[in-house]
Order: sequence, then C-alpha cells, then structure tokens
Amino acid sequence: MTEFDRFFGEHAKPIHSYLCRLTGDRERAADLFQRVFLKAYTHFGSRRESGGERSWVYAIATNEARDEVRRRRRDPLRPMELPEVRDDGDPSVTAEDRELAREILRGIEELPLLQRELFLLVRYHGFTFADAAAATGMSLSAAKMSVARSHEKLVRLLQGRIHLGSLL
Repeated sequence: MTEFDRFFGEHAKPIHSYLCRLTGDRERAADLFQRVFLKAYTHFGSRRESGGERSWVYAIATNEARDEVRRRRRDPLRPMELPEVRDDGDPSVTAEDRELAREILRGIEELPLLQRELFLLVRYHGFTFADAAAATGMSLSAAKMSVARSHEKLVRLLQGRIHLGSLL
C-alpha cells in the first residue's frame, strides 16, 4: 500500500460526506470529490507534515466547493438539492426524528457558505477551531465567531419551524 493509498483510505469517506453536506447534492459532491483527490494526488509531495494533512485535504475540498459556488452563480438554472436524510431501517427513528433532521439540514443549507463550511467542519467533522480556521483560511477568532453565529442562526430558524422547548 502506497502512502497515498493510506491517505485516501483515511480521508475519502469524511471528505465525501463533507462535500455532500456542503453542496446538498450527491452528484456535485461526487464531481468535487474527484477533483479534490486528483488535486491531492498531484500535490501530495507538498502536503503539510505532522498531522496537518487532514486540514490540508479539507482546505482543498473547501476551495473546490467555493469554486463550484462561483461557477453556479454563472449558471442559475442549476438548483441546489437538499441532501437525503438517511433511513437505515432503525425502528427507534421516528417520523418526527426524520422531519427534525430534514429541518436541521434545511437550516444548515440556509447558512451563508463560509458559516456552513465552518459549522460542518467543527460540529460534524470534529475539527478544532484552529484546524477549521486553517482549512478555510480564516483567523481563529473569526472561525469561532462564525460558528457561534451559525448556532444562533440555526436556533432562530428552527424556532419558527419546530417547538424546541420540548427538546431542551
């Protein structure tokens, strides 16, 4: 197994998941995924050493997604799609749980792109604020503020759609 094979095996699934959630479209995410790992392969020798490869590959993914958004602005006929809520057949997952998941995904989709990127990196992919800041090219304090604003926006959006009092 080559070093790139190890790298790909470690990062492929989380990067694909990140791109699906970021774009809201599995087909676009698949296209971006291919671009990300082609770029990673091409520049693999220049990646950051000592644990920085995770931030490095997420930075590539984030930049590819941003480029896709810019391309989409030039083509307004390509609507974004909401990602599917997974149903693994778990009987403990109720219809209300699925609807809540859909509302949360809609709320995340309504966040501005940079806030959505940071929110997903920190809250879904487990990045530290420092790593998320590095992956998106922001300062640490700006990343923290952006995630806090994302939380506030999501709570406001969801309060109008669902009764949160029973969940808290």
